[in-house]
Amino acid sequence: MWKEDGITMNKLLGKRRIMIIAAAIIVLLAAGFIYIRNAHMQLLDHTEFEAFASGIDEITAAGGFEDQAALRDYITGWADDHSIEYKKDKSGNIVFNTPAVDRKKNVSPSVVCVSYNYETAADNAKLLASAAMIAAADLKSGRKTVIFCNDVRGEGKGYRSVSKKLLSGKPKVIYMDYGASSYLSRSSFNRVLSEITVPAETSEVTGDAAVRIHIAGIRPGEINTSISRQPDPVNAFSVLLSRLKAKSVVFQLSDLSVTSDGNMYPTGLDATIIINSYSVSSFTKYIDKRIKAWERSYSADHPDLIYSYEVIDDPDLISDSAYSEETSATLANVLYTIQNGAYKYASGDDIPENREEGDLCGINCLYDVQAGEDAVRIAIMTQAVNESYSDRIISDNTAAAELFGCSISIIDSIDRFNNEKDSLSRTIHKTLEKISDSGSSLKDETDNYFTPSSYLQRKNSKADIVHIRLNDRYAASFTNMILYYIATKGNFLAL
Repeated sequence: MWKEDGITMNKLLGKRRIMIIAAAIIVLLAAGFIYIRNAHMQLLDHTEFEAFASGIDEITAAGGFEDQAALRDYITGWADDHSIEYKKDKSGNIVFNTPAVDRKKNVSPSVVCVSYNYETAADNAKLLASAAMIAAADLKSGRKTVIFCNDVRGEGKGYRSVSKKLLSGKPKVIYMDYGASSYLSRSSFNRVLSEITVPAETSEVTGDAAVRIHIAGIRPGEINTSISRQPDPVNAFSVLLSRLKAKSVVFQLSDLSVTSDGNMYPTGLDATIIINSYSVSSFTKYIDKRIKAWERSYSADHPDLIYSYEVIDDPDLISDSAYSEETSATLANVLYTIQNGAYKYASGDDIPENREEGDLCGINCLYDVQAGEDAVRIAIMTQAVNESYSDRIISDNTAAAELFGCSISIIDSIDRFNNEKDSLSRTIHKTLEKISDSGSSLKDETDNYFTPSSYLQRKNSKADIVHIRLNDRYAASFTNMILYYIATKGNFLAL
């Protein structure tokens, strides 16, 4: 009886050992599968990614890139060091184009576009690193094209000249930029550039004193939803002129010069305001208050900001001629009347489903002033959710111009970006669900500003285009996600 029980017990123990070993093998196989799968998913070279971005940070700390050519040389120098082929087109675009492998020649091309601008490189180091890593990755994929578009001064020169061949067929296009929060968008604002012409005449100077205004050191920036937080030198100047008008002080203007930065925010202003000496003291006290307000509001984000003035009390040092009192007053009126800032949905507006009253629907930015002998030309950029809203804003600008005997003309316009295709966005969301290292999902948002996606859509209406905004936290993860998307597209059982 004991022998039979011992045999039974041994059999049970043997079966248990077999089950334990089998379970261990299953666990090991599962772990191995997960390891291999995760290794396959980890396509980003994190070390190289950080090295590329750190290189830009080091140059920034040493004073930054001198010009667009210097940043272009940094990107192409990196490519040369890594034996990565590229081409530069006549507009300064840097194009990395990798042909499809044989088995994926019929897979839709993948195109990634980013802007490069030496003035904003400090803020976009990881964005540029992301594009560089996508360009460098050795993927067995369909055609992969990465374009660093020359966007110096925000003028879109590179985007306007991108070869249509690079966007031929039905490509999947990802435009990337950088910001505080990450999201995916298939729609952004339109943009209209207009110009108000203020007729000008000069006359003899009547005042015996002058105040020279100097504003400088504003960090360059693209015109977008940050407009309410951006120091505006033209508006600061307009506030001073409005103060003089409110106090019935007669004034004349001379030496007016705005430091324009193309289609970006203006970065400085110089002007001389000629008045009578008995008005100087109260006027400069007001300027002192404005300077302190500016420092409180902007010095943290613009450490090199300068807002200063100089009093000229020697009539011999004042120019003999300046804009007439009438011209000076007209210019002050126009600058004061234009609404320079954000427009928001109001009750009664046709508000989209994903927006509500108080949300941003338009941007109006006075971004340059050119003072000539016969005319002062005021450049305005208007962005809006659609043509109806941009027309409304331009109508306001026109009313302000015509009220004071000035004219307005449209210089350039480009339609809003709106992609009704959802194939690429859906696939990206599915890819993020599958990639375990992303740590986040991309929210679907609508861009409340103009993006170069409009230029790309104009090149090929069949292109499926999305805008992905990277941020500090997920730049590397989302770069890896894009690499995985490109690599697996066209694979058996691919997403």
